[in-house]
Amino acid sequence: MSSDGVDLSAFGSMQFQDELAIKEGCYFDEMAADFVCDFFEHYLIQTMGKDSGKPFELLPWQRDEVLRPLFGWKKSDGTNRFSKGFIWTPKKQGKSTLSSGICLFYLLTAPERTEIYGVATTREQSSIIYREAEAFVKKNQTIAERVRVLNSKKRLLYVAKNSFYQALAGENVSRGVEGINPNLILIDEIHAMRSRVLFEALAYASAARSNSLLLSVSTVGVADKSLIWWEQYEYSRRLLEGSITDPYTFAYLRQADPECLDDFELCGQEEQWRKAMPSLGHTVPVDTIRQHYIEAKNSPAKQNAFRRYLLNLPTSQIERVVPMSHWYGCQLDTPDLTGRECYGGLDMASHEDLCAFVLYFPPCEDDDRAFVLSQFFCPKDKIAERKNKGMAFYSQWVDEGWINLAGSARIAAEPICETIREASEVYQIVEIGFDIWGSDAVVNPLMEEGLPFVAVAQSMRGMTAGTRALLDDIEEKRIFNDGNPVLAWCLANCAADQKVDGVIRFSKNKSTDKIDGAIALAMARGRALANVSRINTEPEIFF
Repeated sequence: MSSDGVDLSAFGSMQFQDELAIKEGCYFDEMAADFVCDFFEHYLIQTMGKDSGKPFELLPWQRDEVLRPLFGWKKSDGTNRFSKGFIWTPKKQGKSTLSSGICLFYLLTAPERTEIYGVATTREQSSIIYREAEAFVKKNQTIAERVRVLNSKKRLLYVAKNSFYQALAGENVSRGVEGINPNLILIDEIHAMRSRVLFEALAYASAARSNSLLLSVSTVGVADKSLIWWEQYEYSRRLLEGSITDPYTFAYLRQADPECLDDFELCGQEEQWRKAMPSLGHTVPVDTIRQHYIEAKNSPAKQNAFRRYLLNLPTSQIERVVPMSHWYGCQLDTPDLTGRECYGGLDMASHEDLCAFVLYFPPCEDDDRAFVLSQFFCPKDKIAERKNKGMAFYSQWVDEGWINLAGSARIAAEPICETIREASEVYQIVEIGFDIWGSDAVVNPLMEEGLPFVAVAQSMRGMTAGTRALLDDIEEKRIFNDGNPVLAWCLANCAADQKVDGVIRFSKNKSTDKIDGAIALAMARGRALANVSRINTEPEIFF
């Protein structure tokens, strides 16, 4: 149970690491813990909003779960226990205010020639903590008499001790940090760092001075295992779980339950908001979050942003457009589709990875449910390559029959041709939409055999009708599937190009991984829609 009354047992705690620290001679200094909290509440004055001008009042999580443990724990020699720290909360929780207060605390209480650096990837971001610290200085005469403000350089000077706080911006600053000797490095929004070079340079710089601290305060980012933020996030999570041992790194993580990633209805529960947002009702009103939820529920493109920014859950991409909980909720055993009318979609865009052939069965007189069947193909070498990179799911899908091997280094056309031929013998395929790029080896021989292929432009205009109809079908739970995990993965990966007038298509450039199955399904849905439109607009014939 957290100090603000929320059950955080699902997230773990620092208790396991605390017990290890005690065994190594560490102890908790109540006076040191009280000292940092007293500094905040007696010397810092609120600078914004309705409480501007009032003494800074720490929220329970800031006091009991961050400041007191971070600065109260000591090593046996009396120096601070923690040399690194990671604080993960959603946006609008007062992270910048807390960070600027920590910077001032260090500046005014640390030894002579203290160096403090506030680091962010952009000038605008690095200015946020600096501006808040500057405002704190100007609000309190006692601090203002001691600290000199140099706005042009984004620097605060404590002249009497020859100490300073400096804002740094941009990943190129990694070239200039090798000579610094910091007491505190505070990284703001580490999720925005695209390279590990700056982080590693800062980590080694802070390690050079005893009793120094590297502290990261951030919202989670878009899930990308290659980025430094993900590595530190996973480290924090495992630290709190107790699955790794490191009593000298501090971690604080607040986020909603992971089930919210696949169920947006769950995202609307206030219980989930309170799990993620420790300052809910203080820095951000509950009604504001409720309004954001309503807007996101009505616009699937906003749902991943809601999950990441307000529930602090890493998402596969910023603008997730497919409501996956609805897709998963429409799985059922494959009905007898023999002889039933259907429309196909073929995406051969990649000859060295995944290719997809998808069939869309519209509702018919005997069954008012639409249904989807899909087949995927991949060259053998790509399966091995993915497995070597830690993505064993490709290999698993081959073993389970969801992916068909086709070729070695590159896709072989014949297994795909044979699959389409067999489908045309079992089902009544009206049309097969295809992307002309790289499809000749499959499409040309089958067209000569009489199969009904139709080229589909991959432009916004060419893909909007099918994509929009598909998204509407999924949202309204009127399209059913056999649970193919490869197709579900492709749909979950989807980001989109879209305009305010409703024009939309799935975007391979914006999506985080393969979406071939989603594009093939959108083409199939588009061909079905085109044929319905054609039938409905044909002139009536009188005899």
